[in-house]
Amino acid sequence: MDNEEIEKLAALIKAYELEEIELERDGTRVRLCRRKFQEPGVPIYGVMPHAIGFPPQGITPPVPQQSEPEASILTITSPMVGTFYRSPAPGRPAFVEIGSSIQANTVVCIIEAMKVLNEIPAEVTGTVVDVLVKDGQAVEYGQSLFKVRPN
Repeated sequence: MDNEEIEKLAALIKAYELEEIELERDGTRVRLCRRKFQEPGVPIYGVMPHAIGFPPQGITPPVPQQSEPEASILTITSPMVGTFYRSPAPGRPAFVEIGSSIQANTVVCIIEAMKVLNEIPAEVTGTVVDVLVKDGQAVEYGQSLFKVRPN
């Protein structure tokens, strides 16, 4: 698979307004994803040796709660499959706690995937109201990690 073929796949994403496309040929798998925080129409693409991709990071609609109106709580979700860590290293304080004030670029956790430590930004401004995952727990793509009351 050469760059020209990858560029054609990127053009398909743009033309059909797809979020992602995946193709496997001769043992090489290519997955192209368009991230929501990117400029519209600018796909992100690359060649990956395995079927693991890094889909868009995002915030999903909240699960209804009794104490908070549904529209006022956002959920930070996992952008990938991996192992969730609350702190930068064992014995170090957590990146955020319940009650922590966060900005969009605040690192809220690390997710280890394929022995790579990926810092996960909040992508929202607000106050952490709940931590939904335990340190060292395996997480899935799209799994809820934190609940945040936006400012």
